[in-house]
Amino acid sequence: MKKLLLLLIAFSLPTYAGWSKTGSITSITSHNGFHLINSTITDDTCGTAGKFYWPTDDNDAKDMFALALAAYMGGKKVAVVYSAETPECILSAFIKATHLTIKDK
Repeated sequence: MKKLLLLLIAFSLPTYAGWSKTGSITSITSHNGFHLINSTITDDTCGTAGKFYWPTDDNDAKDMFALALAAYMGGKKVAVVYSAETPECILSAFIKATHLTIKDK
């Protein structure tokens, strides 16, 4: 009975995409209401690997931008969360990132 309950709870929770592979940020751009990063992350998204964006009016936009700048300046690797199942692509290459973290390795 407990296992059935756990399964029901698991399927009723919203699903989130997992973290990408890690990679270095090679460029950061802020333009026209979007922050865009190019990276060495090898996840193939929107037809091109390593390109991510988030809107500047997103609640976490400033924090994610600060993390991206810190990782770029510090030579650290990053990982992002994005939805491969329902990708939101812009400029034919960039997929929307919802989270960004700095990784040690």
